[in-house]
Amino acid sequence: MNLPRFLFLLTLASLTACGSKDAADTPADGAEEPAVKPRALVTIGTVQTDTIADVLRLSAVSAYPAKDALRATTTGYVLAPTPVVGQQVRAGQTVFTIQTKESKTLHLDQLTGDPRLKFSGIIAIKSARSGILATVDKLAGDYVQDGEQLGLTYDKSRFGFVLDVPVTQLRYVHTGQNCRIFLPDGRVLNGRVAEVLATADVSIQTQRYTIRPVGTVPDLPENLAVQVEIDKTAPHLASTLPRGAVLTDETQTAFWVMKLLNDSTAVKVPVTVGEQDKEQVEIKKPVFSAKDKILLSGNFGLDDTAAVKVTRPAAAEKE
Repeated sequence: MNLPRFLFLLTLASLTACGSKDAADTPADGAEEPAVKPRALVTIGTVQTDTIADVLRLSAVSAYPAKDALRATTTGYVLAPTPVVGQQVRAGQTVFTIQTKESKTLHLDQLTGDPRLKFSGIIAIKSARSGILATVDKLAGDYVQDGEQLGLTYDKSRFGFVLDVPVTQLRYVHTGQNCRIFLPDGRVLNGRVAEVLATADVSIQTQRYTIRPVGTVPDLPENLAVQVEIDKTAPHLASTLPRGAVLTDETQTAFWVMKLLNDSTAVKVPVTVGEQDKEQVEIKKPVFSAKDKILLSGNFGLDDTAAVKVTRPAAAEKE
């Protein structure tokens, strides 16, 4: 064999070997190598032993169920000054003043110098109870008939809240039961279930109750929307987790938590829940130990076994 032919064959073999290696290193169909899935950032904590009660939380509105109408006791004209809506009145306080039409015509109010002539034609309309003036129907100078409504007052002693309870929850509500009333500004009033009406709303199937505040009651307007909490069960000690740690399905029939298996892996653990309030959920089964680390945040949407990264230890999360 001559030298040129030998060099040609050697070069061809080298090129064939390189081409085979490059083809083996390239994925089929041009597919890229799978990227490493990022780890979810989570915080962890442990099961705590706390006092918990199952709570029924419903909406209610403030109301003055007892209202007093202030009516004219004679035919005449309303005199100034007239009251304003929202004004507080005391029992026996003069709210409106009426001058009879005869007095206005004959000026009897100016002819009372004779002690035997005590009638001046000025009639005072007084409030029977302490309350708040809800409406002012007549102003100074208006002509009114005997018995015509001048205004309306709320009876403050009957102030309360109207609570509509779904018929499916009636077994948890009874008269005399204590409750908590949450005002929109964050204040909390103690209350008691006072009365129950004997009819139910056909369209939405609710039973109406009245809630009366206990103790000092601030001045509140009518139709103020509030939240009322009633304990469905007596408070008791239980193993609890924050609400965010307990996950559920769309039908809220299956519940689970994500438990930290090691420093970087969390697994799904089905649980049986008990009583719940707005912040905590009772965990009945399984029984977790103080060493078990449960994901408190970052747990939503994780697979049964998920790669995670702890951002804060349990002690920091509890603080």
